[in-house]
Amino acid sequence: MALKGFESLCSPRASQIISGDKGNPQYHKGNNPSGAYVTHYKIDGTVIKEGNRCDYLLMNEDTRTAYLIELKGSDLVKAARQLEATGKLLARELAGYQLRYRIIANKCKTQEIYSCAYRKYQIRWKERLVQKTGSIIETI
Repeated sequence: MALKGFESLCSPRASQIISGDKGNPQYHKGNNPSGAYVTHYKIDGTVIKEGNRCDYLLMNEDTRTAYLIELKGSDLVKAARQLEATGKLLARELAGYQLRYRIIANKCKTQEIYSCAYRKYQIRWKERLVQKTGSIIETI
């Protein structure tokens, strides 16, 4: 289901969907080889204008999978909190979707990756959370 009142950034059956900001080297690329119906939204400043929120939402409407995407400098705990807050704020719109959480950082300190604060998100979200430095390229 498309987000009411907002226009998708991509065409309905786009083969590649890139979430990235000008001047920011981090990006997420969703490959759509099956030609599934997809929608893509800029969350930060467009759908949600204040408070904690992630950068992008990418939705595969055919598989009912929603990817919450955060492009971050290095603060993984803050990134996870932004993903969590966005999921809660859009809970009604995302009901019935499998949520996937993506953090693309510029750099990460090992001690932060293993910190108690970040580990709680890794444990709660298990394989639904992917965190990488630089980029994430995946089939959606």
